[in-house]
Amino acid sequence: MQEQPVAISFGVRKHIARWQRDGLIDGATAESLRKDINSRSSGFGLGGVLALLGAVLLGAAIVSLVAANWEAMPRLFRVGLIMAVLFIGYVGGAWRESSGDKIFSQALYLTAAMTFGAGIALVGQMYHLSGDAADAALLWVAGTMIAALFLRSPVLVSASVAITAFYLFCSLEPAGSGRLSYLWLVPILAFICAGLIWYTKGKAARHLIALLLIAYVIVVRFDLDQVGVLWLAALVGGAIFLADALRPRWLEQATHWSEALGGYGFTTLLMTLLFFQFELISDGVTGQVIYGFAILGCSVAGLALSGHRNLAVRWIAYTAFSLEVLYLAFETIGTMIGTAGFFLSAGVLVLLLATFVIRMERRLQKKSSKDGVTA
Repeated sequence: MQEQPVAISFGVRKHIARWQRDGLIDGATAESLRKDINSRSSGFGLGGVLALLGAVLLGAAIVSLVAANWEAMPRLFRVGLIMAVLFIGYVGGAWRESSGDKIFSQALYLTAAMTFGAGIALVGQMYHLSGDAADAALLWVAGTMIAALFLRSPVLVSASVAITAFYLFCSLEPAGSGRLSYLWLVPILAFICAGLIWYTKGKAARHLIALLLIAYVIVVRFDLDQVGVLWLAALVGGAIFLADALRPRWLEQATHWSEALGGYGFTTLLMTLLFFQFELISDGVTGQVIYGFAILGCSVAGLALSGHRNLAVRWIAYTAFSLEVLYLAFETIGTMIGTAGFFLSAGVLVLLLATFVIRMERRLQKKSSKDGVTA
């Protein structure tokens, strides 16, 4: 019997019931709203999260048990044990999924993927195979991607992105001439994961890819000490943000993820400006103030262009604007005032920022309502 979708959130149900009780909507409309929200639900609520957490703990237990008794087991038994766990995870997960189970099937897949990675390390140790952690991570992510492709599993796609991040940080260890292979391998792996996301409709992995690429920019910046990668990231992030702000319908039709892309692009733009600002700490206040005003300008532009419709951009802009105002204020005048003056200035600034946010929220809500009426 196929499991029912995860129930819609309590807060939304409460609002629908209140609207129906107050006569704002009739019973048919209320039921239609509930069905629409259920149809858009991923079916992966708290129960699914706990199932995946259990899979992670089970995989860790299996790895620990095997590793602790590794030397006491015959070689053939070691390999057979790993293969048995892989078979149970992948085949058992496929059987559960064919029965309509969307939760425990993914948990079994994840257990198998973790066992595959542990098996690579243990078998390599057993047969004294050459290679380092980065090579093992590449083999691990390749096997997980293949499994995600054949099983069409969103969880395995998310695991592939996570293992790619593991490979990225393993590549930072000093090794041979191939250490910098991550410069081109990580973008390729991210591109393959993006294709798997489209194929499996794994929505959660999209956020992981965005975070992976942001981490990639940071790693390249500090590993190679190249400022150019920050300028490139700022241009790409700014372009994605502007695409969402100025052509949201086009970006939504192309990606079906316009608001999140706008938020990540905006975050990348502000992040690069923050890097430039704090790299000038030793050069005095002037350069920091210049980049500080650039951050403030970008924050205001984000609010003006897409703050009324993109909640992520709105709160990122509020956060960046508030922190930057406080930082610039105390960087320029903080050394000239005492403790009492510090708290007085902080209180005044926070109240002014609160006034700014309240007034901006009113304007954005009016603009959002106006756009909703004219849409």
